Amino acid sequence: MKLQFYKKGIPTKIIKRIAVLFVVFVASLVFFEIITNVSEVVEISSQASPTLPIVRVNYLNDASTELHGYVSEMDPAYMRDAIIPLDSERNISLSINAKDYPVDGLSYEIRSLDTQRNISKNALKFKKKNGVITAGFQAENLIEANEEYLLVITVTSNSNKIYYYTRIMQPEGCNEEEILDFAQYFHNTALSEDASDLATYIEPKSSMANQDLSHVTINSNLTQVSYGTFKATQQGDCNVALTDISTNYISLTLDYTLNLDNNGKNEYYTCSEDYRIRYTADRIYLLSYDRTMEQILDENSISIQDNLVNIGITDADVQYLSNETGTIVSFVQNGSLFEYNQTDRQVKEIFSFVDDPTDIRSTYNQHQVLILNIDESGTMDYVVYGYMNSGPHEGYCGINLYHYDAISNISTEQVFIPSTSSFQILNANFSDLLYETADNEFYIMVNGTLLYMNLNDLTTKELLTGLDDRQYASSGSRRYLAWMSDATVSDTIHVIDLETGNNFEIKAEDGQLLRPMAFMDEDLIYGTLYKKDITTDGAGATIYPMYSLTISDISSGSERPRKTYKKSGYYITDVSIQSYSIYLDRIQFDADGNILPAEEGNIKNSAGEQNKAVPITTDIDDLKQQVVILNMTPLEEGETLGKIKYDVTDLVLADESHSISVASATSSTQYFVYVGSKVKLATDNLIDAIAIADEEMGIVLDNEPKYIWKRGRKAYQTSISPITIGSSDFEASGSARALSAMLVHEGENVQVHTLLENGETPISILSKTLKDYTILDLTGATLSEVLYYVSNGTPVYAYTGEDTAVLIIGYDSTSIIYFDPIKGTNAKMSMTEATDYFASFGNVFVSYLQ
Repeated sequence: MKLQFYKKGIPTKIIKRIAVLFVVFVASLVFFEIITNVSEVVEISSQASPTLPIVRVNYLNDASTELHGYVSEMDPAYMRDAIIPLDSERNISLSINAKDYPVDGLSYEIRSLDTQRNISKNALKFKKKNGVITAGFQAENLIEANEEYLLVITVTSNSNKIYYYTRIMQPEGCNEEEILDFAQYFHNTALSEDASDLATYIEPKSSMANQDLSHVTINSNLTQVSYGTFKATQQGDCNVALTDISTNYISLTLDYTLNLDNNGKNEYYTCSEDYRIRYTADRIYLLSYDRTMEQILDENSISIQDNLVNIGITDADVQYLSNETGTIVSFVQNGSLFEYNQTDRQVKEIFSFVDDPTDIRSTYNQHQVLILNIDESGTMDYVVYGYMNSGPHEGYCGINLYHYDAISNISTEQVFIPSTSSFQILNANFSDLLYETADNEFYIMVNGTLLYMNLNDLTTKELLTGLDDRQYASSGSRRYLAWMSDATVSDTIHVIDLETGNNFEIKAEDGQLLRPMAFMDEDLIYGTLYKKDITTDGAGATIYPMYSLTISDISSGSERPRKTYKKSGYYITDVSIQSYSIYLDRIQFDADGNILPAEEGNIKNSAGEQNKAVPITTDIDDLKQQVVILNMTPLEEGETLGKIKYDVTDLVLADESHSISVASATSSTQYFVYVGSKVKLATDNLIDAIAIADEEMGIVLDNEPKYIWKRGRKAYQTSISPITIGSSDFEASGSARALSAMLVHEGENVQVHTLLENGETPISILSKTLKDYTILDLTGATLSEVLYYVSNGTPVYAYTGEDTAVLIIGYDSTSIIYFDPIKGTNAKMSMTEATDYFASFGNVFVSYLQ
């Protein structure tokens, strides 16, 4: 018998096999590491400092307006940051802090406001001393008093051009110097030790919060206006921007930075004050005052205790997203994006242009950050849109899509879409539809075009084009889109799930039509009407009265109605959503078929807003007064935070191939509501625009651009004359006579009654006859609002029943003057009586602009 001996331990053959496998494994790792590095070389960087110089236009002795440069030509019609008031000699003085930036040439161009007429274009001689360039010139005498013009200043550097945009005006009788002096006095006094003199000018209301410094108005109390216990000092000078100049009032904005010593730590706050001031021989009237203040966050200014994150002075309506457990929150403050991870005890600065809070280029606030989504680890997609203060796109305006990976702590730029619109226009028009799928597919609605991008290979495709705002709606998550092909109402609503690409249709029953209205979270709201109910109002505008409203869950790939609203005798014309309530604009019809406004209806969402994992609350600080708190998930009993780390996220910037141009536009006229230099609303609904401008003391421009409406009007307007009826319409209906007199006033004499008998409407007749005019359907505006047009010397057509109308041709503080076309004479009516009288016929008004 042969004995066999076994070696103690692992057999040699197995050891050899393990060794071979280990070598193969290591070799594979090395091979794949080499391949990965070859195919995916990424360059880690941080946000660069700004480089472009600031151009200052100096005027009125000590005021200056800062202009920020653009490296590509913008649409100058919408560059409305300020108006520069010229002196009697039309002199313009410039200074440029170029520092080390090489400037080879300087030139200017003056154009008409609509950009169609070029007034002048000339090169400028300049001097440079200690890095500061100075130049001056005299605007041509082709400029007319009290008329706005565009001024474009071009700086040339190494064959590259940088463009600076503003407006100029030579005011007469506007008292701009006295008004600016008052605004600066108000500003300085508010920051002083004794602000009691300001009590004369403010209008405190007890309902206003009195410890919130993030937003102060003319209705705040004196303590709040004078900053209360917040004792900071101004950093540098104010940037002064006159935004609207007229003989009735001047609007202007003061922007500045405050520095606070908070227990040895320097904190910085950006502030903006909007004024609207009227000057009279007797006194100065402060018509409106609105101040905002927001803290610039950094490592020293975020305070965290237990589960409470104190982000200081800011608007309590914080834009933020959290994970489901409430341990990670991402939030936007002062144009920067932050994330706090409570588990890791770490604050991350994900994105910020603020390199130096004392550098006005870093803190320039013409951009915004939008968080698109977040997962449980804190990984998210976000968009930076507007003016790019620094970095590879410095001096561009556009939309930048980023992906942040919380594990690697890196933000990767995915695509940049440049725009020729200003930030204000881009922001007001900014789509509520941006969505990125799990497969790296990106959808965005740009000016009525739904654009698809594959972020892997950068292919793009236009899926839908030419959509107006009223043709589509997107869900709260932006995942679902509902639209119709027709401009007003349709027999079909199309619904698509952008994540899966699945789509379906909602069809109207015979004799009915549909319209997508809005979404409540992921539930679609749409209206239904009978074709037979479509009608026209007294001005000739088509009305689509919806008899019911349906709220449907569409997330399953088909429609599942949750609720249907209808009320006998009431018809819905529009909806709006606020705080989980649906507000209904409604009308009724009287026995004669006249359209009458009805009281607003509303539908409340019984579920309401779901509890958020990170609620927002406020607290009172001895120094800052009201501060905003993010409430994270409570710590475990006995658990302590320890030291909080602060980190700045790395960036991976894309190459030039990731910049994609989109040239699309809606076909309809748009209206922009400006309050100061800010656009509060962009809409295709003129009445909505006028209402917001009236409420917030703003102005309305269209996209030519042309001034459409202003809050300010003359105190009175004597009767517009002559008002006579055309000879061929002398025996016609009251409506025909009123329209005829309107046209004769503009030198046109046509047979209005014949046109009406042939099916034309007041709107169509005016549009076809006054071809070079802008015809305005003002139906739904108030009498007070339409008197603006009378103030400009334009009659207003007012519907007063079937085939009858009058022309409003004058007013004073207590009454209106109207032309009665049946009697052929002028008459008066008290303002109160007239307001009720025209409202009883639906407030149907028509006017025009030359």
